Amino acid sequence: MPSVLEQLQDAIVRELRDRLVATGATIVVRREDDVESQIESAMRGSFGLSVLVLDPRPAMLAPEARGPVFTQIELTVRVIENLLINQTGNSLVAVAERVSQALHLFPVPGAMGGGVMRLAGKNAWTSPSAPRRNAVTLDLHFIADGAQAAGELR
Repeated sequence: MPSVLEQLQDAIVRELRDRLVATGATIVVRREDDVESQIESAMRGSFGLSVLVLDPRPAMLAPEARGPVFTQIELTVRVIENLLINQTGNSLVAVAERVSQALHLFPVPGAMGGGVMRLAGKNAWTSPSAPRRNAVTLDLHFIADGAQAAGELR
C-alpha cells in the first residue's frame, strides 16, 4: 500500500495528466524508474515539454502525536521546456500557469483528506540554479495542509 506521501503524489499526477493533456507536455513521476531517461526522451522527442512531479516532503508535524504525524507537506512540480524542439504550441510559462491552476486549492486526498494544496506564496515559482542544456526550467512550489492529521506512517 502506498504511503500517505505517495498517495498525495499519485493523486497530483492523475490530476495533471487529466488537466494537461491538451498541452502536449509529458508528465513524469520522480519515483518511477529511470526518470532521467524519461525526461531526456521527452525533451528530445517531438514534445519539448516535461512536467516532473518531485517527491513530497514533510514540512510540519504535530509534535504531540506519535507517528510522526505530518500536518503540512511541501511539493515541487518542475516544468522543463526544450527551447530548440518544443513544437507543442505551449510555452514553459503557459504550462506552469496551467499546473498552478490545476493544483492551487486542489483537494488533498487520502489520510490528509479535508485540506487543500496551495501555491507557496511569495516564492511560488523559482528557477533552479543548474539549468539543463538547451532548456529552461521553472519549479512550482506547493504546500498541502490537512484539516486532520496526515496519518501515522509505520
